[in-house]
Amino acid sequence: MSQLNTCIGRYCLKASDQGGLIRGSIAINGEGGSVQSQQQFAVHYMNDVLNNVVYPVTGGNRQITDDFRKKMQAAGFEQPH
Repeated sequence: MSQLNTCIGRYCLKASDQGGLIRGSIAINGEGGSVQSQQQFAVHYMNDVLNNVVYPVTGGNRQITDDFRKKMQAAGFEQPH
């Protein structure tokens, strides 16, 4: 079971693979570190997390999305196709 709890800048991603379903949340933190906004998700594929959750929440920031992709792959998340 893969798990990830990481932050890049003000964006924090928590995710865990629960038998073929990736569940987690992405949060946007304020300057003091408190959560300003948080979105929950439950999707089947890593690319869905990145393309449909992370990319829009970060305002279309491809660099942050790619960094989260690398961290998810390092944590053991895989894209089956």
